[in-house]
Amino acid sequence: MKFHKITVHASSLGVEFIQGVLMGAEAECFEIIDPTDLQELLDTQYVPFDYVDDALLETKDDEPMVRVYLADNSQGREKMEFILEGIEALRNETEFDLGSLKTEISETDDSEWADNWKEFFHPLPIGNSFVVKPTWEDWEGEDRIVLEIDPESSFGSGQHETTSLCLEALEDISLEGVSVLDMGCGSGILGIGALLLGAKDVLAVDIDKNAVDIAVKNANLNKVENFEGLCGNTLADQGVYEKVTSKKYGVILANIVADVIIAMAPTFKKVLEDDGILICSGIISPRKGEVLTSLAENGFALTGIGEKNDWVAITCTKA
Repeated sequence: MKFHKITVHASSLGVEFIQGVLMGAEAECFEIIDPTDLQELLDTQYVPFDYVDDALLETKDDEPMVRVYLADNSQGREKMEFILEGIEALRNETEFDLGSLKTEISETDDSEWADNWKEFFHPLPIGNSFVVKPTWEDWEGEDRIVLEIDPESSFGSGQHETTSLCLEALEDISLEGVSVLDMGCGSGILGIGALLLGAKDVLAVDIDKNAVDIAVKNANLNKVENFEGLCGNTLADQGVYEKVTSKKYGVILANIVADVIIAMAPTFKKVLEDDGILICSGIISPRKGEVLTSLAENGFALTGIGEKNDWVAITCTKA
């Protein structure tokens, strides 16, 4: 798949302003290269090291930069237009030194990454029921539900603790004939897993169109039916909100981040059936209490917590 790569040169302060523009565009795939960070390490040796690449030393006097990668599709082009307009607006900023704001645009693709990452993705048993595997690998182990996933550039191969925690939580509930909302679906792994465990249908939602396309593709790989993908921001797009809230769900899966779970708690309460179950993850341990408080305030009763390596999954029902 092709991507647009936008590189913006700026001061360290300018980088912070640019991050604000990227957040406004809901652009999540970006990197920051700030030579002052390297100089700080060289001066303080806060992180001990024995060797620094000469190529890095050659860049230590360069201007910081931000690189953002946008899919070459309608959503990516809309984001690029928003970002370029935002950077142009920053050029009119006179109160702060934001640097040159020199902007470069080029095209790249994920072909090299798409080949290289495969060597790290092998069949992975999860919980008591599942084995997650890519299409190019065979599974000859114990009898398990085979969940075939090619995440491509989307999150969700089962290797991250948040995903495995959610799949393990799914094993502990009854899904037979249940409608499922998969919020922040990524590769579609959780919604597909729910269907393989007997769910009636799944609405898989993500703000990234590329993720939704990959999720639908993975649903087809697993030959599951009644899997619908929906792209958009439920918190900001009225049409997406109306679609999500047009029915009730017996199970909601929200493997996102703490802030979004907190913001969406009222929506989850609105669309969850009275005897329904909410499974949420993507929560780092220090934010567990904050999320639990928000869920309780919105009428949810805790039924279980899973934790792995400072990541948390919470299972609850309507109180």
